[in-house]
Amino acid sequence: MDKRIQQIYTELYSQPLPKQYLSELLNVTSKTVENTIKTIDEITYDKKLGAYRFINLLPSYIPYPVFLALFKESISNELIKNDFEYLSMNSSNATMIMTNNLSSLSKKIIRATIAINHNCVLEMEYKSMKGLETKVIRPHKIVFTGSAYYLIASYDERNKKNIGDIRSFALNGILSFKSIEYLKEGTFKITDSANAYGLISKDNYVRLKLEERSANFFKREGLLNKDSFEFLSEEADGTVFVKMYYNNADEVVRLLQSWMPQITIVEKSEIVNEIYNRVKVNYELLNLNREDK
Repeated sequence: MDKRIQQIYTELYSQPLPKQYLSELLNVTSKTVENTIKTIDEITYDKKLGAYRFINLLPSYIPYPVFLALFKESISNELIKNDFEYLSMNSSNATMIMTNNLSSLSKKIIRATIAINHNCVLEMEYKSMKGLETKVIRPHKIVFTGSAYYLIASYDERNKKNIGDIRSFALNGILSFKSIEYLKEGTFKITDSANAYGLISKDNYVRLKLEERSANFFKREGLLNKDSFEFLSEEADGTVFVKMYYNNADEVVRLLQSWMPQITIVEKSEIVNEIYNRVKVNYELLNLNREDK
């Protein structure tokens, strides 16, 4: 594929492209830009945006460097991740990947990414615990937790309910996307820290004590470098104290249940009492279910 076309694809994944911007980027005339894009049947000029955009949220091709930027967090081993980045920077062959051959999850991530970068309001079908639901959203951010991908989005006014509320949606639960409208004003993309539960609030936190075994695991897996945790101090015996920021108390309950008694909360408050009571109830229910069997 022509390198000029590859460059257009690369830039277009990040934002809609005004004609003048492309002309300066490619160092060609506006007429050359028009003639080049006429050869690409999946790019259109949007008069409302005053810029070129993809006709569909899933183009036929994705440049390899763009693909790597989207998915490199899925590569948990840092050395292997560096190898992929090296291949990306030093590849002399064609670097366009056919999206049709990718997994359904990768296709969803590409669609969501373009919608975020192009300010595209989406209608999506989402399978939740309540069943199949249709929601109209403004997508803001994709979050990878180490095991799953989530889309952070707010409800558009066309959703009619919960307008403006920011929620997280598991990408595996999203069955389909449909573009509703491309907006010129504002920016959908956000850089706020987020996790599977939504945006991480710095106002909500608990101080945790990690015994040596759990502390070693957190350090080895790089969890103390994540947005949810802030390192406070380390004792001579290997005990580590951290702040855990959370969006929902469920996050803290889940962590304590996974590591008890290796991780404990070292402060007192109403929310801490609530968290411990929920852990206690869950533990009692676990024993009750076990006895029934």
